[in-house]
Amino acid sequence: MGSSTLTEKIFWYPKTGLEAILNYISLAFPGTTQWLVEKRNIKALGLDTPSMDYGQSKEFKTHRILLGRNKPGFENLANLDQLPLKGIYIVALPMKIAKGSGAPLRIIATLIPRSLSEN
Repeated sequence: MGSSTLTEKIFWYPKTGLEAILNYISLAFPGTTQWLVEKRNIKALGLDTPSMDYGQSKEFKTHRILLGRNKPGFENLANLDQLPLKGIYIVALPMKIAKGSGAPLRIIATLIPRSLSEN
């Protein structure tokens, strides 16, 4: 599989450069977050990017969608590709910062034993 075919398979969009980035941002952040909250009843959202919203955002739509539904968002995560799609338990331990809107956190994921996740 060529690299452009692989990119299209992963990102579902055949364009490259700024056009691809802007399209991905408009789909992946607010639009997809809204869908995940409404259709998949997610408990939280974790990303390997520095922010859930586009870096120059002034509206912070993704943050507002999640926090408006009392769903936490975790940014700058690593090794997400090593987690299964189902059957994990997340523990997120943020540092307390007075009057802060966010904080660094220690986050761990553990597998739920199959017998417990099937119930």
